[in-house]
Amino acid sequence: MNSLITEILAATLILISLVKIITILANPSAWIGFLKRFYADTLVTKFVSLASAGIVLYLLIRSGLDIVQIFAVCLFLFLLILVGLAPYVPRLYAWVETQDIRQLLKEQWLYVSAWIALLLWGIYTLLFSLPK
Repeated sequence: MNSLITEILAATLILISLVKIITILANPSAWIGFLKRFYADTLVTKFVSLASAGIVLYLLIRSGLDIVQIFAVCLFLFLLILVGLAPYVPRLYAWVETQDIRQLLKEQWLYVSAWIALLLWGIYTLLFSLPK
């Protein structure tokens, strides 16, 4: 396994996270201003983020990790994110209930398609590629 790649990716996340936390603590309005600029063109944000995710996935695979290991880490992060998200779920549900779910799925076709492809890759790897 090429640990240099994973160390660079981890250092990138650590740096971004520290900058975010320090900015929020020191000047919350600066962070809000950044978010407004970041999400100003959601289509660009979506495609740049998906391309970046693809590059990170490629680098993780090149470093020697497989999709099953990556999904295991995703489960850890998912559970950690739930801790922070839990207090806001009632408001999120209230918003979702006002939406047309079919329309939301149409709008999120790229995101949903990416997840389906990754899940199928993970299922295939679990069933056919890992030693029993």
